[in-house]
Amino acid sequence: MDCVVLAGGVPTPGDTLYPYTMGLPKARVEVAGRTVGQWVIDALTDAGSIDRIVVVGDIEVSSPKLVAVVSAGRSLVDNFVAGVEALQGSPGSVAAACTSDIPLLTGTMVDWFVASSRGSDATAGVIRREAVNDHYPEYPNSYWRLTDGEFTAADFIVFAPSKVPGLLPRLRPLADARKNVIRTARLIGPGLLIRLLLRRLSLAQATRYISNALGIDLEIIDVPHPEMGLDVDEAAQLTAVRNVLERLEPE
Repeated sequence: MDCVVLAGGVPTPGDTLYPYTMGLPKARVEVAGRTVGQWVIDALTDAGSIDRIVVVGDIEVSSPKLVAVVSAGRSLVDNFVAGVEALQGSPGSVAAACTSDIPLLTGTMVDWFVASSRGSDATAGVIRREAVNDHYPEYPNSYWRLTDGEFTAADFIVFAPSKVPGLLPRLRPLADARKNVIRTARLIGPGLLIRLLLRRLSLAQATRYISNALGIDLEIIDVPHPEMGLDVDEAAQLTAVRNVLERLEPE
């Protein structure tokens, strides 16, 4: 399948990443000899399940699978749509998408995720807090607290491109609220918000609420690879992943 890589994120002067980027996309920050974005592209290149890659954003990356680099738009959803449109003509009925700021991603993880999706309209992933803490205790993060655990989102999805146009009116407000758990829950619906606040919301229930809110058949899988959710949104997270990658690089 094909993969859209979202690389439009540019930290502003109020963000802790700004001193590292100075107005450039965060995917251009260098870590252990490569940019953050190139680490992601290399993982997708290594993945046997990925055939073509489209990048949306002002970054310079290389891969034999790279077919297009598209200018970023004003929002995450605009960038997603631009990437999907750049894949027009692809014979695949499903595609993948990921962010450009998960430099610990590997091809093996990508192949596992693709193989684990079961043909729903969209497959998203969640990662348990203990999986992150067991392997990367220094990585700071926020979590959804559900009855069956505390979870963060994986930054990788598999989806049906044909469903994207009908999703846009519902997807835009959710994308804008994605960093705020309570705001996201309120947008999905009062039932989910009340259950979340009362700590009576399970992952299965959350999946049903989100599916209904988006009007699609959504599958959420339990991802055993915490690296798929270790994005670089702030300086402390950059330090954590940099320490990991610098230890992995040969001297």
